[in-house]
Amino acid sequence: MTRAAPRRPIMFASSSHAGQLNPLLTIAAEMSRRGEPDLWFSVDADARHRVESAATGSPLRYLPGSDVAMRVDGELYAAMTRGPRTTAGVAALARTTRTAGATGQVYQRTLAHIDRVDPRLMVIDVLSLGALDAATTAGVPYVLSVPYPVSAAYLSRLPWDYPTPASGLGRQLTTGQKLTNALFRVRLQLALLRAVAGPAWRRRAQGLANASGDPAKYAAAAVAVFGYTVFGLEYPFPTPDNVHLLGAMVPEVRTPPDQPRDELTDWLDQQTSVVYVGLGTLAALSAAQLDAFAEALGRIGPRHQVLWKPPADRRAALTGPLPAHIRVEEWIPSQLAVLAHPNVRAFVCHGGANGFHEGIYFGQPMLLTPFWLDCYDIAARAVDAGVGLALDHPPRVDPDEVASKLHRLLSEDGFRQRSRYWGEQSRRAGGVGHAADLLRDLAGRAERPLETV
Repeated sequence: MTRAAPRRPIMFASSSHAGQLNPLLTIAAEMSRRGEPDLWFSVDADARHRVESAATGSPLRYLPGSDVAMRVDGELYAAMTRGPRTTAGVAALARTTRTAGATGQVYQRTLAHIDRVDPRLMVIDVLSLGALDAATTAGVPYVLSVPYPVSAAYLSRLPWDYPTPASGLGRQLTTGQKLTNALFRVRLQLALLRAVAGPAWRRRAQGLANASGDPAKYAAAAVAVFGYTVFGLEYPFPTPDNVHLLGAMVPEVRTPPDQPRDELTDWLDQQTSVVYVGLGTLAALSAAQLDAFAEALGRIGPRHQVLWKPPADRRAALTGPLPAHIRVEEWIPSQLAVLAHPNVRAFVCHGGANGFHEGIYFGQPMLLTPFWLDCYDIAARAVDAGVGLALDHPPRVDPDEVASKLHRLLSEDGFRQRSRYWGEQSRRAGGVGHAADLLRDLAGRAERPLETV
């Protein structure tokens, strides 16, 4: 007689940074909604509540990742925000994610979690090297989650006329730009070699298979690579067969029908045109940058209202009073609900991949104000796709430029039409539903074979 072995869990792993966590948490929540049994999520301690509250069906059980999340501030933040085509930020991030501290703790804890949980499949963020190394060591099949432009995970394999990650260059390069791009590619690869040389030596001594932490090697070893965009927004490149572009990770069920209305929704209902300004959770804007935004946003009223969510710790840096048409909120119940509201007419964002693709999903014209790394590349993709405009010389914020470009986005319907077009392409890619279907299929393939008794 034969019987199937007990069904083994699916385990997710990520840091607590929103850019990395949000796509995986959305997928895990969808798996929970579908009743998938035995789901586990390893994440930094400060995100435990987010994991446990995401379950809407079957339980989503928390596992401790790192006690302290990696901080993007100080020297790391300064290096990341120097502008496009600078190597310091990419090198600093590579060095930070390979240091022995938190990464080593995540590695040891993930090995212990694997021994305890015995997952048949893991889903791991590309920057969670400790979890990736543990899955590799333990021989657990894994899906690699890449929340930034997927091409950036394949730096060493990109054609030389393809825009180098962190260059901020568009797809169609002039002769001069091709030379600029090639020289930057060489500088970036040399900077990365220098940045990871020391950590790679220590990682090799530990017996880790991918001592350099090369994302392309993790991607090649993955059973699947998940990207949260579509080609046409992401520039096409030679793509391995295991890459799946799924579109924006937006929950299929966003608002329970019995959820009470909030005051912000009532306010949005009363307006005719709202510009939503959400610059992410990491942007530590200077007082000069905040004042420049305030001046520019002041110029589009009172015809257009503004909903602005500056980081809470930076609100006090605003040096003057704001006009009455600018509403400042430290916390917004649901960014998705704001972007989906019919009276919201434009979205000012920093070019983070999650917010950018959410804006497109809901057909919003966008002004991108990129401040670091992949944001410069996403800004270029936004302009090429016709869904928005971008600052010409980031991280400089010129109020004349911001006001002028917002007026264009609000008066020229082509931007909204293109954003709606690409939003439809994103929905056709299947989104979180397709991601959950793929995980079920991949987990089924990874299940233990039938046992004979």
